[in-house]
Amino acid sequence: MEKWVRSLGVFTWWVRLIIATNIVLIYPILNSHGYDFDKQTPNSASRILQEAITVSGLKEDLAKDIGKQCEYEEICVARKIAEVLGEYSNVIAVNSRSIDERRLAKINPSIKNIYTQHGSIKTIQLDRFGRKAEWEVAKALKGFKTVIIDLRENVGGDLSRMIRVAALFIGPKKNAFIIKSHNYNESIDIPTPIYYLDNQEIILIISRKTASSAELFSILLRRYAQAKLVGEKTQGKNELLKVVPVNNRFRISLPAGEFLIFGEDISDGVLPD
Repeated sequence: MEKWVRSLGVFTWWVRLIIATNIVLIYPILNSHGYDFDKQTPNSASRILQEAITVSGLKEDLAKDIGKQCEYEEICVARKIAEVLGEYSNVIAVNSRSIDERRLAKINPSIKNIYTQHGSIKTIQLDRFGRKAEWEVAKALKGFKTVIIDLRENVGGDLSRMIRVAALFIGPKKNAFIIKSHNYNESIDIPTPIYYLDNQEIILIISRKTASSAELFSILLRRYAQAKLVGEKTQGKNELLKVVPVNNRFRISLPAGEFLIFGEDISDGVLPD
């Protein structure tokens, strides 16, 4: 019995030593990472503010004021940023599906309708630049000498996907256009396409709903692939947006710059020929 009590005492002593040692070790680690539990602001709000400063040029003093006004509550911060940055910045509610649901989600086609006229003219209604847009367009238009691309319902979308679709008609092209942000200008190249749809007469149908990257697509094909534009003047939206997560339920779109092509002003809309 005495031996058992002595063993228990030794065990208790070791437990106290381990706890004390861990406290001593953990404290300097937290300290070295700059944690101040009284002053530390929630990560989401701070991250959104930093994105707005870096991407959209939000002034740091104004960002601090927004943080304080909202007490660093993420939804409040996002909405205040959207108010300050103007019409192209919006807080958007999203469907918070699970990762598995997103992976299994149906990939919506980019081409809504396909028509063949007189055996040699192919018309596609390209409503969006989806994940497989370049493959859809290449498959639909391969082998046709005259192609008509209906962009009247295309309001833009992913810039990189649009560029890959444009490459099908243009081929590789250095310095095709410029992205101008608040702190830098970047020349953008058109990459080598998965398939080159050459020797084609290209007609693009545009409307007042045609916007953003769809407008840029129209100008790129007119300039570098001699496409003809018919229809109405487009919307005139040349803002490049970055979508930033706020939390699981909301996103905020931040103006990240504008795209420019020498001699063209997309902000006033694209005119048909």
